[in-house]
Amino acid sequence: MPQDSGQLIDAITAAVVEGDEQRIRHLLDRFKYVAELPDLIRLRSRLGGAAVARALR
Repeated sequence: MPQDSGQLIDAITAAVVEGDEQRIRHLLDRFKYVAELPDLIRLRSRLGGAAVARALR
């Protein structure tokens, strides 16, 4: 499991694109302990792009 917030953001984004809800929950549970406000903003931005990628599949 990634420990760094940047790695977690990458993993969460990948899980969202794949539609892996269980993995998303697990990663977000870890993310809430390591994330700070800039990390949350970066995750929000990345998830916006992930939603587009998923819609194009």
